[in-house]
Amino acid sequence: MSLTAAGSLVAASPRRSPAISGTAVPEAAGFHRVDRALVLSGGGARGSYQAGLIAAMVADRSLADGRPLSPYGLVCGTSIGALNGYFVATGQYRLLRHLWYSIARQRVIRLKREFATIPEEQAGVGTRIWQAMRLALGLNSRVKGVLDGAYLRGWLGQYIDPARPVLTPFVWTVTNLTTQQPEFFALLPEAPDAATKAAAVRALTATVGSGTVLRLATPDLLVDALQASAAIPIAFDPVTLPGVDGSPAQYVDGGVTANTPVGVARAGAKAIDVVFLDPPVEAYSYGSAIEIASGAFGAMQKRILEADLRAAYFETFGKRAILGMNGQNPNNRASNGHADSENLGQFVQSLYDVDIRTLRPQKELPVDVIGFDDERSLMDTYRIGYADARRGFTPYATGF
Repeated sequence: MSLTAAGSLVAASPRRSPAISGTAVPEAAGFHRVDRALVLSGGGARGSYQAGLIAAMVADRSLADGRPLSPYGLVCGTSIGALNGYFVATGQYRLLRHLWYSIARQRVIRLKREFATIPEEQAGVGTRIWQAMRLALGLNSRVKGVLDGAYLRGWLGQYIDPARPVLTPFVWTVTNLTTQQPEFFALLPEAPDAATKAAAVRALTATVGSGTVLRLATPDLLVDALQASAAIPIAFDPVTLPGVDGSPAQYVDGGVTANTPVGVARAGAKAIDVVFLDPPVEAYSYGSAIEIASGAFGAMQKRILEADLRAAYFETFGKRAILGMNGQNPNNRASNGHADSENLGQFVQSLYDVDIRTLRPQKELPVDVIGFDDERSLMDTYRIGYADARRGFTPYATGF
């Protein structure tokens, strides 16, 4: 059984999923990593790039709806990557295409009623959002967000069916603002046994950190948990969900803690393909305090991601180097009473090696992060993703 099949926690009462903790032991009994995972970053309207890439992969494989996207045995995502990932994991490729082709006309991103007096003819939705944020920050300290989360939730509910079976294990990131910790929700094709569930969390603890929470997305939680992953702070109100202990907690964008969930992917797969939504180098200029705050948040996300990728790279490099020096057996001198060799063997067994490939746009995408109403730019971005799929993934290296 795969990691993500292990990812659900013990059967929980509605809207509550208790946690399991432990010490990591790779490939423990009943726990096996899948061969390859697909990782989809957060990035707002730039997620159209991912949708175009997925469409190309589906076309290349002549896949019909209801068939898994090979070679992936696991799909991981955050924010818009989580929403795209849901449709991949459930094999709804035509619906994913329809959503991106129609989202601009559906006006999914709307200001709350109290900010609706800002004239629409002044500019696009992005500018109106910044105006609303300035108004909110200046006039009412109790405002938690300026966008209509209830409308977005209703729109999601039209297309996300909690009863629909999942074809490929799917894990996504949310941020528990109440505890200030990342959490992971999972949709699984089949229920795991208790030992495998515990092993899954031990694996995540090794690659993500202590206190890892992995929860089953029960039918009553699914839509809200996906919305929470995309609830950009300040733009949207936090989404209230029951925490692990059942008490109400506030959840926001998973990108706050893991915009590109490399950690969960390498815990569950021997190789990962990562789709980024930003080019190798971007240059920005800032005209307001809010734009500076947004840019600072983006810089923070990039540094966290780079640290995650480098950690995965050097952990893999180190494990394979040690195994090579010791003839694939780090305990080969333990029979001579060499305690250090025993310790080295235990250390190597606790490491997770993974092959990483990446794909990203070569230059800045034409659509803004919050440009969901910009139909032309969305379609241009979709076509870039479609074309880039033919370019293929590139092996990741640190360049040290």
